[in-house]
Amino acid sequence: MMGETVPKQTNFVALGKVQTDAWGIPQLRISIEHDDNDEKMIQDFFGQFTEMYRKAGFTDIQTRDSKQAPGLDIHEMGGVRMGNDPTTSLLNKWNQLHACPNVYVTDGACMTSFSTQNPSLTFMALTARAANHAVEELKREG
Repeated sequence: MMGETVPKQTNFVALGKVQTDAWGIPQLRISIEHDDNDEKMIQDFFGQFTEMYRKAGFTDIQTRDSKQAPGLDIHEMGGVRMGNDPTTSLLNKWNQLHACPNVYVTDGACMTSFSTQNPSLTFMALTARAANHAVEELKREG
C-alpha cells in the first residue's frame, strides 16, 4: 500500500544542535512518526484489500503490518515549506528562499503533500516556472 501522512507540525526537519559534519555544519534532525490517522488508513487498506481479494475468489487472505519506518519506500516531501509568511515557511510563491531570494528550491522539498503517483512532472513544472520567474526578474532589474 502507498498512503500519505498528512502534514502536521509534529513531523519536521530541523538543524541539529549537537551533531555536526566534518566541517562543523549542523546535521539534519528528522522528526516523523505515524499517528492515529496513519494507523486508521492502514486498517482501511487491509479491509479494502481483503474485500477485493475475496470477491476475486482468493481464500486464506492474511494481512500484516511490517511497522516499517516512515520514508523507506516513498517520495519524501516537505522540509522547505512554501508559503507567504517567512515565520512559518522558507519559500515564497516562486520557490525562492525568503531569506535568500537568489536561491530557488524546485524539488519535492517545497511540497508538504502530493498525489500518489511519481512527482517528477510536478518538479519539472516547478523548475520551469521558477526559471521563468528568475529570467523575468533579471530582465526587470536589467
